[in-house]
Amino acid sequence: MLHGVRFLRSAVAALARLAHALIIRSSLLLLMPLCSPTSTSAIVPAPWQQQPARAAAAACGKKAHQPVGAALMALDDANKDQLMTPVVVVVPALKQQQTGKRVAETKTAAANKAARGRRPPRLAIPAPMACAPGVDPFGAVADMDAEVATELEVQGEGFCLASRRGVRHAMEDGYGVITDHTVQGASQLAFYGVYDGHGGRAAVDFVADRLGKNVVAALAASTTASQQQPELSPSSLSSTQPPKTSADAVVAAIRAAYLTTDREFLTQGVRGGACAATALVKDGELFVANVGDCRAVLGSRSGVATALTSDHTAAREDERRRIESSGGYVSCGSSGVWRVQDCLAVSRAFGDASMKAWVTCEPEVSRRRLTPDCRFLVVASDGLWNKVSCQEAVDVVVSAAAAETTSSVGSCKELVALARNRGSRDDITVMLVDLQRFISQ
Repeated sequence: MLHGVRFLRSAVAALARLAHALIIRSSLLLLMPLCSPTSTSAIVPAPWQQQPARAAAAACGKKAHQPVGAALMALDDANKDQLMTPVVVVVPALKQQQTGKRVAETKTAAANKAARGRRPPRLAIPAPMACAPGVDPFGAVADMDAEVATELEVQGEGFCLASRRGVRHAMEDGYGVITDHTVQGASQLAFYGVYDGHGGRAAVDFVADRLGKNVVAALAASTTASQQQPELSPSSLSSTQPPKTSADAVVAAIRAAYLTTDREFLTQGVRGGACAATALVKDGELFVANVGDCRAVLGSRSGVATALTSDHTAAREDERRRIESSGGYVSCGSSGVWRVQDCLAVSRAFGDASMKAWVTCEPEVSRRRLTPDCRFLVVASDGLWNKVSCQEAVDVVVSAAAAETTSSVGSCKELVALARNRGSRDDITVMLVDLQRFISQ
């Protein structure tokens, strides 16, 4: 009897402990999803915690002949071990999360460092070179390769000249003068020319050396031919073909000299070309010729400017028709400049062998009898005329002469400075010819 009572007491105590353990375990299972960063799946004991669990299971599975109290005590011990399991599992999960975060931060820092390593190095921009006052920095390098002076001043017999190189390239302007030359012992002549090259100095150097000589040679040949030609009676002259005068012969000689010079240059096989404006004074008459955009302007005693040449550009309607009729074309770019074959801004010039089918060297020649009202002639390259009008150029020369504060060369220099101050970046050459010395008093 006594043994039965003790057995029941032990059984009731074991069942109470088991119920208490189950209640605590259920409470912890309900609270773990709120505390654990992992998913809500069942908690798996760590490897080092699986051995006590297996021992508890084995204890529960023992034979029935073992005492019931020992089995309940083993089960209770197993429950106590399992109650500690959630606390042990949560800590490794938190550590694993922190470790993963540190690994991710380390990888991000390494990637940023690698990206910085691929960044191109900082550009090393040299400091600008110091220039003396008045020196153009754009021309500092070109001066070393230029074969001509950056600035040129010439005071000759009956003329003067001032020239300045542009800021974009080497100097490509030139000039030529022949004064007081006697043709066949009969008459005196003087020749003046300003030339503007493009594509190098080859063309402008050749034309400056040969054109004046070819003009003199053509005039000499024309004079010889006229002297050897027998006089024709009025009845033998055709009414439809009037006889050539001496002025017509001079005009023909100038044209022939231009074309001859062009052919001679093309045989050199050198690239580039040149524009020109020339003035020939012979027997009290002024013959002005040009190809391209060099220009000659007459200044009168009253200060009125008269342009004696017309620029040969693709913008001229007659030049456009001539080019298109020969199979070429002209176009206007975004800058508003008309060009032949999308290339050359002038429609007539020496050289330019690749475009000779459309860019001719046939000059336009004008003739004028010199009178006391003809005071001077301004011959210049387009570096001046692109920024200074014909009347402005004459006004500068007249004002300087009236003030008597500067020489003739000073007037040319003032015109060069005026064009430069207005933004001309091209080569500028200005020649001033005194026409009063050719007028008989």
